[in-house]
Amino acid sequence: MKAISIVGIFSLLAAPASAAPSVFVKSEPNSMWWDGAMTARILGTSAGPVTAEKLSAYLEKTMIYYSYRVCSLEAVQGDTFVGIDRATQLQIDEYRPHVSWRAESVAPGGRRILGQSVVFEGCEADDPRGGALLVTDIATGEILRWVPMGSYTNKSGDAVPIWVMFLDPRHEGGEDLFSTSLCRDCGDRTHVYYDVTRRHIYTEHNGH
Repeated sequence: MKAISIVGIFSLLAAPASAAPSVFVKSEPNSMWWDGAMTARILGTSAGPVTAEKLSAYLEKTMIYYSYRVCSLEAVQGDTFVGIDRATQLQIDEYRPHVSWRAESVAPGGRRILGQSVVFEGCEADDPRGGALLVTDIATGEILRWVPMGSYTNKSGDAVPIWVMFLDPRHEGGEDLFSTSLCRDCGDRTHVYYDVTRRHIYTEHNGH
């Protein structure tokens, strides 16, 4: 805990006043930082025009049987993830210029779409939490898609939230709006599309 406090204080001093680390990372030997152990402290309540209250209302409307309220929500920024040791922080610093947490695109028909990598926490202890894809209409702020990343089982057999999701812009000539991935350079990719007839965002996972 002492190491987390020192790194957290240093990051707060080094970053703009409005910025603060939200996810603390301890990388594993011979693995990348996004596969490390993570502890989160999400203090914000909005990601752009979408507040936690607005997202909770959207979930209540679209997830009739499994809705939940969101109490903490932040758009991922360059300083969201911070290493609790020097080796992890160096890894994060090395990759920071090469990753993106948001992607803007124009859908068929001219609708301007924004995809954001966000971190969130549900209000109750057993509610979902972790990283998520939030897709909105740039002009209106309407929520078009919400996709939590879910969790994985660690070595101890516990379900651990996935906190990291990268975004990449559409490749030239591609039909998707943009794509997401849980890792870099591993080939895993989920493409995000817009159905202009139904005015609906959908995704397709292409695997590794």
